[in-house]
Amino acid sequence: MLNFAWAVLAGFALGTPAVPLGLSVSLAPPVALVAVLLGAAGCLLSAVFAAGWLRARWLAWRSKRRPVTAGSRPEKRRHRLDGPTGRRARRVVNRYGVIGFGIIGPALFGTWGSAMLGTALGLPRWRLIGWLMAGVTLWCTVMLLASEAVIDAFGLR
Repeated sequence: MLNFAWAVLAGFALGTPAVPLGLSVSLAPPVALVAVLLGAAGCLLSAVFAAGWLRARWLAWRSKRRPVTAGSRPEKRRHRLDGPTGRRARRVVNRYGVIGFGIIGPALFGTWGSAMLGTALGLPRWRLIGWLMAGVTLWCTVMLLASEAVIDAFGLR
């Protein structure tokens, strides 16, 4: 039971890379997969809701601080998502939509990163969570199969 809890905690903290850790604490492969997926689900939910709350507060603060007047010219400002990671995330969202971002995001940005970036980009919350969970499930399954192949190839069991 303690090993399962460690795998859930590792899934929360690390996301997909926690699958080999679940296998290393002597959990059966399906049990390790379920434990990591439970942890990753907690990670996604907490990250999306926390980032959504922060985004709403930031937008409210920004609208109070810098009111838009009718004749004013918008300034060319550098935003936080203008860096290389933000540009890559925008490119994925523009090209593939929420579905593609949810499937590709965990591999490119990690579990925490894709949840935060998706929320910062303003993607719909529940669609983002659903597709990110589908992506995490896909990548955890791939990681499980690869880990099992390595364990069998080197005779580590």
